[in-house]
Amino acid sequence: MRKTFLMIAVATLALTACDNSKAELQKQLEQVKLISAEKDSLLKDVMATSQFIADVNTELSKVKDAKAGKPTKGGAGELENPSPAEQRTRMIERIKQLTDRVNEAESRMAASRQRVAALSGDNSKLTTQLAQYDSTITAFKSIIENQKAEIASLTSQVGALQGENTVLKADKATLTTEKEALTGEKAALTVERNTVYYVIGTKDELRKKGIIIKKGGILGAGATDLPATSLNPADFTSVDKTKTASIPLPREDKSYRVLSRQDLGATEQPVKGGYKTAIKITNAEQFWGASKFLIIVQN
Repeated sequence: MRKTFLMIAVATLALTACDNSKAELQKQLEQVKLISAEKDSLLKDVMATSQFIADVNTELSKVKDAKAGKPTKGGAGELENPSPAEQRTRMIERIKQLTDRVNEAESRMAASRQRVAALSGDNSKLTTQLAQYDSTITAFKSIIENQKAEIASLTSQVGALQGENTVLKADKATLTTEKEALTGEKAALTVERNTVYYVIGTKDELRKKGIIIKKGGILGAGATDLPATSLNPADFTSVDKTKTASIPLPREDKSYRVLSRQDLGATEQPVKGGYKTAIKITNAEQFWGASKFLIIVQN
């Protein structure tokens, strides 16, 4: 009887030890699963952060390329390219996002390290991996600092470009104003240069207006009609010599002669006794070269 009892007790202890060993094994398996999950999570974080940094570096390269020239306006129907200042603002926002993401990854890694330490006091492989991830985060922080320095340099260069652009705009505005003034002056000078004057009338009419005067002779005999020294443009009809090839004469039954100093060789030869119907000019510069005032007297 006693022997039987002892056998039962031994069997009971063996079963209990077996159950305890199984429970411990199950606990260890659960720990391994949790550690593996933590490792996978950290690996995903590191890969995601690495990709994010690669994207930021790509955008940073675009800003570097853009700083080589001033902002340019797109062609007709195109949107204007982002200015260096806009690109810089976008880059600063991306760097801020990158900093936040790395800091978040670092916080998660610290929490994971504590959980792993609680799950397993001696897992050298996972500890080594965590150390590697920690080193990666440190490297990322170094990259971020370098990019911040690069952004500061780009900001300075963008500021310089904006200053140059402001100066260029001011210079352009000044040049535009000067050009408009010169264009106006040129137009006025052209109009003045090309404006000529003519008057048609009898001797008496022209004498009364002071356009022609008698000179020479003795006691009025043998005096010659000549253009007055001072002529008033208001007494004449103004025309543009570059657009006037013919000057119509008022009376077809009368003939007319030119009293002023125009070069008549630049006209169609008049009929005998003077011009009739019109004075046709063949070379304006030659005809008006000697005087811009044409005085035509009816015979």
